[in-house]
Amino acid sequence: MKCFFLATALAASMAFALPTEADAKVVIYLGTPHYDYQVGPDYRFREGYGWYRPMFMFGPGRLSCGEAKWRVRNHGFRNVATIECQGRVYTFKARRGDHRVIVYVNSRTGAVWRG
Repeated sequence: MKCFFLATALAASMAFALPTEADAKVVIYLGTPHYDYQVGPDYRFREGYGWYRPMFMFGPGRLSCGEAKWRVRNHGFRNVATIECQGRVYTFKARRGDHRVIVYVNSRTGAVWRG
């Protein structure tokens, strides 16, 4: 019983201990790294965050919507219209012959397939 009271008193004193100079602040950040200075000419400034490289936001090698549309046309589709150009898969409406089809493009690899 005496040990219980001693442990409780020790825990209470540690809970109200003031931080010392030896205490370190550790911040773990997952996402696009931002810097206080412009690291290179391809870095952009974001208010409230700092400098960042845009390609890291979307990952290296992501296709633009226009490039994905061009790939759909090169696969034999005509009258290509954009439905959505966000995320991992871009979606387009197109025609092949007399058929209206939905065409998907992987935004990272450029693979084209019909829906």
